[in-house]
Amino acid sequence: MRYAMAVAVAMLGFATPAWADAWNFILTNSTGKEIKLIEVSPAGASQWQPNKVEEGEKPKPIKVAGRTTIHFDKTGTQCKWEVKATFADDSSAVFPAVNMCDASFVTIKYVNGAPAATGS
Repeated sequence: MRYAMAVAVAMLGFATPAWADAWNFILTNSTGKEIKLIEVSPAGASQWQPNKVEEGEKPKPIKVAGRTTIHFDKTGTQCKWEVKATFADDSSAVFPAVNMCDASFVTIKYVNGAPAATGS
């Protein structure tokens, strides 16, 4: 009976979903435009999740040259994440993947008209 119970408990461990880790980074807006929404996605996945804010709050705009902390759920071992910015004029851009396992600070900008991102 104890063996059967141990096997049942072990099987429940296999059935549990993967837990997400709460991650964050500091984003600097060097795009030249005010940002109204930031979303992140694992590189190439297009599974966008918005910046997590406190329940009942709305995301605050990020002014030109402004900084803010971005909160998101990281699942699995994925380190490279893309950043999508929706601007005050309702245009949007996807900025190339940054290794979030190594970067605590991310700057998004345009270089020769193309979206660019750097992490440190």
